[in-house]
Amino acid sequence: MTFSTKRILSVHYPVPRSEGGFTLIELLVTLAIAVILAAIAVPSFRTMNRNMAVSNAADELVTGIQFARSEAIRTNRTVTLSFDGRTWRVFIDTNNNHVFDQDSEVLLRESSYSELMNAQQDTLWFNFAPLGTITSSLVTFPADICLTTADNQRQRQIRFPARASSPIIQTSCSN
Repeated sequence: MTFSTKRILSVHYPVPRSEGGFTLIELLVTLAIAVILAAIAVPSFRTMNRNMAVSNAADELVTGIQFARSEAIRTNRTVTLSFDGRTWRVFIDTNNNHVFDQDSEVLLRESSYSELMNAQQDTLWFNFAPLGTITSSLVTFPADICLTTADNQRQRQIRFPARASSPIIQTSCSN
């Protein structure tokens, strides 16, 4: 009987294999990196949110202005756009007496600004005549409305021209 040393030495014992997955240290490192990236990104998201709030408010206001003008032309009646605090409203003059009286007018559209916006302190109103021209006894034309964020960092200026052309949005308010 012959023994082979080669055969005895080549016996393989099963080596335990590691299961697929992550170690606790790998998970903690990944979590730490995610927290650092989030801390860097949060101020940018706040700035972006404020920019979007003021841009959306300006776009919505211009839409309201264009709606009021088109309703005046379509219905052949005076339509009023009023600003009060964070809200603007579009009314139609049902009596056709060309005098703005909020209690006797019919509300066509209303919109409110986000809490991220400063409130408009003055109550303003603009009348759109049946031909689409704009008048107001409170301001002279061209009239400007400045929308700012609550932190006064972002601004949009809406300029009302004296004629029936569309309002203009500018990125900063003139002082």
